[in-house]
Amino acid sequence: MTMKKPFTPLRLSLIPVLTGTLILGLPIGSAAAPPAAPLKPGKICTGPTSGTYYQYAGGIIEAAKETLGLKLKNLSTVGSLENAKGIVSGECDIAIVQSDIYIQSAADFQTTPESKLFSANKGSVAALYPELVHILVNRDSGISSVADLAGKKVNLGEKDSGTFLTAYKLLNVYHQLASAPEYVYEAPATAVAKVVAGSLDATFYVAGAPISTLANLPADANVTLIPATIPVFNHDYTVSDIPATTYPWLHRDITNNIAVWSLLTIGPSVERTQLGAFLDKLYAKKDSYADKYHAKWARLDKAGTVANIKAASMNGWNIEVAHYFAAVPKPVVKPQPYFCSAGPLGTYTKVVKDLIPVVKSTLGISLTEKHTAGSLDNVMKSYNGECAMYLLQRDVGGYFVTVDQTQPTISEELLRGYFWYGENIMPLYPEDIHLLVNTNSGIENSLDLVGKKVNMGEKLSGSFVTAITMLLVNNIKIEEITPSYDSPVAALPKVISGEYDALFVTSKAPVSYLVAADCPTDINVPGCIAGDPTTLPIKLVSIRVPNFFPKTTLSVDHYPWQRIELPNSPQIITFLGISPHLSRDNNRIADLINAVYDLKVGKTTLSPTWDETNVEHGVDFFKLEPVLFHWDAAQYFADKMK
Repeated sequence: MTMKKPFTPLRLSLIPVLTGTLILGLPIGSAAAPPAAPLKPGKICTGPTSGTYYQYAGGIIEAAKETLGLKLKNLSTVGSLENAKGIVSGECDIAIVQSDIYIQSAADFQTTPESKLFSANKGSVAALYPELVHILVNRDSGISSVADLAGKKVNLGEKDSGTFLTAYKLLNVYHQLASAPEYVYEAPATAVAKVVAGSLDATFYVAGAPISTLANLPADANVTLIPATIPVFNHDYTVSDIPATTYPWLHRDITNNIAVWSLLTIGPSVERTQLGAFLDKLYAKKDSYADKYHAKWARLDKAGTVANIKAASMNGWNIEVAHYFAAVPKPVVKPQPYFCSAGPLGTYTKVVKDLIPVVKSTLGISLTEKHTAGSLDNVMKSYNGECAMYLLQRDVGGYFVTVDQTQPTISEELLRGYFWYGENIMPLYPEDIHLLVNTNSGIENSLDLVGKKVNMGEKLSGSFVTAITMLLVNNIKIEEITPSYDSPVAALPKVISGEYDALFVTSKAPVSYLVAADCPTDINVPGCIAGDPTTLPIKLVSIRVPNFFPKTTLSVDHYPWQRIELPNSPQIITFLGISPHLSRDNNRIADLINAVYDLKVGKTTLSPTWDETNVEHGVDFFKLEPVLFHWDAAQYFADKMK
C-alpha cells in the first residue's frame, strides 16, 4: 500500500500541555505560543463548496495558522469517505468526517485496508455539531417508514459522501428490508428535484437543519419526510426531532429521527504537542467564527465532545484527547517488567508462560509473569505502570463505558478504558461465556435473570467484566438482580445448593472446576448423589447477545451434567496488550506477531489455545474493530488484507 507521507502518528501528544498544568499552574490546554517559524502548507478536506463543511472550515484554518503553524488550503471533496481516504493517503492533514464512519460495514471504502488504517489512526479531536438524517419522499410514493423503501427507487448520495455512508448502514446494517430498493447515487441537492417531480421515490440527505435546498422548496411541494430510525439501541447515533416548522412543506413533526455528529479529525502530519492550544483557540473564538464563517460554530462546546467520548468511545478518540477533555494529566509511568496474567490455575497463566520467551526473542525484553485477578485488574495495573504487557478480554471496554455513564464528566474509569484502546497487539483466542443456573431457579435464558440471585465474579476479574456486559446487552440493570461477587469456584457450590440462582464464568470450555463439580456432602441437596455428576441440579442456559459477538456450540461432551447442546453460545476474544510507555522497537512488532502465530499446541507449549490463534482470525477481527489495534499492529493486519 503506497502512501504519500509516512503514516506514523505522533503519540503522547498532549503531555507538554498537561505537564504545564502541574508545574506552571496554567489551565489545562494553555501553552506558550510556538516560536515564530515559516508556516507549513497543508490541506483540510471538507465537502462541496456550497456545503456546511467547506464554509465551516474557515475557523479551523484560522486556528491552525495561529497555533499549529499550518497554512491550510480548503480542499473541496464529495464528503466524509473521500476525506478519510485523504487522511490515510496524506492528501489531507485535517478533515471533517461523520462519526458513523467508524462503524464498520461492507460499504465500498469501508472494506479496504485504507479504511481500517483511518480508524486505527484515532485522529478524532473534537465533535463539531450534529447533522440530521433526512429521508425525503414523494407524497405519492406510498412510503411512510424505512421499511416502505423496499423495492422503491432511492437515492443514497454520491458514493464517497457521508450521506451515502449513513444511508447504506441504515438500509443494510440496521434494517432488513423485504426487498432491495433500486439504488441511485447522485448528489442529494440534485436528487431533491427528482423526488419533487416523482422520478425518484426518495433521497437521503445528511446535513444540519435547515438544509437550504429543502428550505427553498415551496409550501405546496409534493414531498415530506419520514423518520430515519434504527430498530436497535446504538450509541453512535443520537436522536433529534425535526419540527414541522423547519420546512414550509413539512406538515408534522418528525420524531425519533437519528442524527450523526460531525467530527474534526487530524492526520499524522499535525504536530500534536500543540493540539491543546489549537483546541483552546477553537472554543475561545467560536462566536467570532460563527459570524465570519458559518452559524454552526455557535453549536461548538466542550460538553458535546465529552458526551461523544463517553457515548461512543470507539469513534476515533485517543487517550490524549480524552485526558484533555477530562482536564486530567495523562500519567507517564515507566512500566515494571511484568507480564500480567490472571489466577495461577487458568488459561491465561499458560498463555503468558508460552509468550514470555517469544517476547524475549523478538522484542529483546525480559518479563516475569505476575498473577492478578484478571482482565480488569490487568488494565488497571498497566495504567499504573505495574504491567509492561498483559492479557485482557475484549469486553473490558464495555465495562468502562458502562461505569462511566453514571458520572457527568469523563471518569477515571473511562480514562483507564482509553488506555487499552489502540494498545492491543493482536487477538489470541475466544473464551466461552457460561451462564450456569440451578435447575430449580426458573431461569431458561439470560432474560430470566431479573429478580434472581446472580454471582458476577470477583470485581477485577474477566468473569465480572463479562457479567456486567451481559446485563447491559440484555437491558437488565444491576438493581434488578441480587448480585454477589464470589469467585466462580466459591460460587459453584452455592448454585448447586440453591443459595444462588446463577453464576457467570468466562473461560475456555471445558472449565476444569465445572467438569469436576460434585454434589456436596455437608448439606442435603435433594436428588443429588455424590460421585454421580449427572444428578447435579445445574445446567447451562442460552445468553442473548448482539449479532456481532462470535459464537460457538457448548457441547454436552464438555460437562457430564449438561443434557442439551447450546448452539450460538457467545464468546469473548482475548487480546495481547502492551503498555504505550514500554520502551521497545516498534519495527519489530511484526516479528512478535509472526512468532506468536508460529506457536502450536504440543510438547513445547502449555496452552491448548494456540491452534485457534491464526492470521486469518486476526485479520477478521481487525476488519471488525480496527480502532482497537496498536498502530504498528494495524499496519501488519492491513497489509495482510491485500
